[in-house]
Amino acid sequence: MKTGNITNHKRLGTPHVFAVVCLVGLVSACTPTLNTDKLEDEIRQWLEREENIDVKSVSCPNRIKVEAGNTVDCEAETEDGTQSTILVKLNDDEGDVSLQLDNDNDLSSSDSLTILKDEPSSEPELTDENATEPEPTEPEPADIDPNTPVIEADFVETTLKKQFREQSGIRVRSVACPGNIPVKVNDKFNCTITAINGKTIEAIVTQTNTQGGFSWNATKGLISYNKVEDLIRSGIKDQENLAVTPKCGTSQTRYIIAYTGDTFRCTAKDSRGRNIPVQVSVRSDEGQVQVKWEL
Repeated sequence: MKTGNITNHKRLGTPHVFAVVCLVGLVSACTPTLNTDKLEDEIRQWLEREENIDVKSVSCPNRIKVEAGNTVDCEAETEDGTQSTILVKLNDDEGDVSLQLDNDNDLSSSDSLTILKDEPSSEPELTDENATEPEPTEPEPADIDPNTPVIEADFVETTLKKQFREQSGIRVRSVACPGNIPVKVNDKFNCTITAINGKTIEAIVTQTNTQGGFSWNATKGLISYNKVEDLIRSGIKDQENLAVTPKCGTSQTRYIIAYTGDTFRCTAKDSRGRNIPVQVSVRSDEGQVQVKWEL
């Protein structure tokens, strides 16, 4: 039996940064918001009808405040994997919006449509059928003015859970963000993402504007299967002069949360159909790994 190994010297995680708007916690719970499901459906139909694009999925932020002049970005993925950004602009307070592809020069009146608002409910939101009005998770610090806009932690958590799952393929059990964070451009805070298998990763959230917009990235402890496969392919080719097709994870899950000392397994198939077992050992939280194979 012959063994080989190779160690990378570059991190294998890839940062994911997303911009989201309308997260100011000062907005009343009774403020009308755009019907996101309806908006995503209309964008899909518009792209297919007007732009002749085969759309695989559309994702828009939740709780888009209905306010004339408000703008948000939605993301669309085509059947061939191409990503496109659609600028959504609120034309009035009734839900009339205009749509613009990120490579368009002007908004066109023909791209306008009306999206129904989600009417506010006078009933408190419940966490489950037996729940009562939710208790605050943290006391409000005495040094924070109660009239100061704060980031809406629940919405940040919901957004991170959805987007992390969509981009990484990793199923998420929960996301925990701190509460009562005052809105302040460029300020950062951390949220903890917990996967179904119990592994956790920290997402660094950066506030991007005074309306509560933010971007986030989660890189430390996040390893790309694609890059591990590239390392396996080049290592076996260089050391064994053997062309192989590596496989790590699944077609849906292309990342793994892993830290120093963790190991996971991949395989590599050669031209004869032989499966070569590969063990991947994580050498650092920044994504340095060592791969070993047996022939």
